[in-house]
Amino acid sequence: MNQLNSNISEGIIRKKIKNWLLTNPKYNPYNFSLNHSIRYATNFLRVLPSVIIIGSSKGGKTSLLSYLNQHNEVQFGTKNAVGTYFFDGSFDNKNFNWYKSNFPTKFSGKKIIGEAPGTYLNHPLVPKRIKQLLPNTKFITIFRNPVERAYSAYNHAVRFGWENSSFEDVIKDEQRRIKIKRENKKMEINNPNYTNFLQFSYLRHGLYAQNLAPWFELFPKKQFLFLSTDELKSNPQQIIDTIFDFLNLKSIKIHPIENKNIGAGGGKYPSMNESTRNLLIDFYRTHNEELFKIIDKKFDWNK
Repeated sequence: MNQLNSNISEGIIRKKIKNWLLTNPKYNPYNFSLNHSIRYATNFLRVLPSVIIIGSSKGGKTSLLSYLNQHNEVQFGTKNAVGTYFFDGSFDNKNFNWYKSNFPTKFSGKKIIGEAPGTYLNHPLVPKRIKQLLPNTKFITIFRNPVERAYSAYNHAVRFGWENSSFEDVIKDEQRRIKIKRENKKMEINNPNYTNFLQFSYLRHGLYAQNLAPWFELFPKKQFLFLSTDELKSNPQQIIDTIFDFLNLKSIKIHPIENKNIGAGGGKYPSMNESTRNLLIDFYRTHNEELFKIIDKKFDWNK
């Protein structure tokens, strides 16, 4: 009944706005979407996210959302994507009303609205931006073994034509850049454009403790839930129950799903060289221990 009322209410609003736009064509040029215009005009009726999955990229968020959205009181993601990327990729060229327009109306009957861009963890300005606009939001981070995450991100880049070098070469180059930045702060780029924190950061996106630091400066740990992709894969029901409890929702029995986005763009990719794997295990060892200490939880990543 709630869903029926929601559909009727939103249908009436859409019809009225559509009629108004048709009688005022100067506000409805062909170069923008009528659907988005309606959503933008009704942003004051829309419910902001109460939870955001901030990371990690290449961490299994698509599968996670497939489980969470089985709950009839939950809606994660927008109409066409897992997230808006507003707080990192669109913050300087979109406004808050645009952000609101991406989410359901208050008539939807959904108790929990969320988004899952998965890249927010990597941008140092995102915590401050969210603190200003959504200070009470809860955060979920699903960590993937950083060695596997780096290799997955690299292969994703190769298949989409963004990367041409070997994995061994790119990680050597990135390690060199990390060392230069650590030893000479003047070499750090202060350009907030999100591409500076997105591209060619196969290793840095796995420095989870470092990337969490600005979040803990602004938000208490009780607003965070930390999980791993290994946990989700081995016991999805238990992990989803943990999330529902974190969100104050009644648990439901979830239906099994196929893994999502495996080798996106062309199936599974070749296995990593064992020598490279061992090198990265050593690289991440101290960073992982720092993460385990600050989140009070440990994952078996030394393999």
